Amino acid sequence: MGPDYGVVTPGCLEAMAVLARTEGILVDPSYSGKALAGLIDHIRSGRLDPQEPVVFVHTGGTPALFAYNEVFSEQIAARSLAMPADQPQVTGGC
Repeated sequence: MGPDYGVVTPGCLEAMAVLARTEGILVDPSYSGKALAGLIDHIRSGRLDPQEPVVFVHTGGTPALFAYNEVFSEQIAARSLAMPADQPQVTGGC
């Protein structure tokens, strides 16, 4: 989940981007982003069945995004935001 609290990992950024693109939901990188990255890792590693329903509770933290403005700007500039074909699809919502 990363080397330290508040340190944004590539997996966290990827998970945040997938959720934002597919559902329009923003999560923070300190808690929800890392938890979502862990969930996606569990699906990819086979610990969770991608065909089974999963409930992910996002309890807030969006204001924390403003503290990471530079990190996000660098990541956006450094890579394409196109979703890879093998990306697990996050579905659901209201």
